[in-house]
Amino acid sequence: MRQQYAVECVSKIASDCIRKGEYFDSEEEAQDWVESECWVFSGEGWICLKCHDAFMGSLTSHRKKQGNGLDGVDSNIEADDGLDNDLETGIDIVR
Repeated sequence: MRQQYAVECVSKIASDCIRKGEYFDSEEEAQDWVESECWVFSGEGWICLKCHDAFMGSLTSHRKKQGNGLDGVDSNIEADDGLDNDLETGIDIVR
């Protein structure tokens, strides 16, 4: 077969974005691949992990610059889960 189907990253904000996933013989196989690689579906398309990391890093930086806590102000309020609720970048993948 010709392996003509690949899922494209809709974000492309990371300098090291891979742009497209691997090529497969069917759209279903291509989508299965991005799901197995933990790409994030945004509602508008798939976002690769590199772009997701870049976006979350930017969001974390912006939130810290603004001094915003969970309630929108710098009040050191924690959620009920006991965590400090800092935004984390990336997704830990165990293989």
